[in-house]
Amino acid sequence: MSNPPLIAIVDDDDAVREALFDLLQVEGLAARTFGSGEALLADTTAGSFDCVITDVRMAEIDGLELQRRLRAQGSSMPVIFITSSVEDATRAQALSDGAAAWFTKPVTDEELLDALRAALDAPRGK
Repeated sequence: MSNPPLIAIVDDDDAVREALFDLLQVEGLAARTFGSGEALLADTTAGSFDCVITDVRMAEIDGLELQRRLRAQGSSMPVIFITSSVEDATRAQALSDGAAAWFTKPVTDEELLDALRAALDAPRGK
């Protein structure tokens, strides 16, 4: 049996991280949680993830900067944003920088899982 996709969950809200982790586990997906973008970038296994689900508004490195830094490191892994931000310019920037999806909270489990499946199935360049 092949390994399930490994998803990085990056959010500074403990409850959000836990809820997303639980959802992915129920769906048979492997996940690891990070309380900040810095924590993900500092992790030596950061390149082994198949997708990142992140918030936009976080201290130090926000979600947009996290996506930029991952791309600068050569990562093509999909990034999905789930955020309370309703700023059109922020959304447009995330999508133009290659985000796989953008959701304004609250997002339904079905919407998120559909976007995650699509992101995992999409071809990626190296």
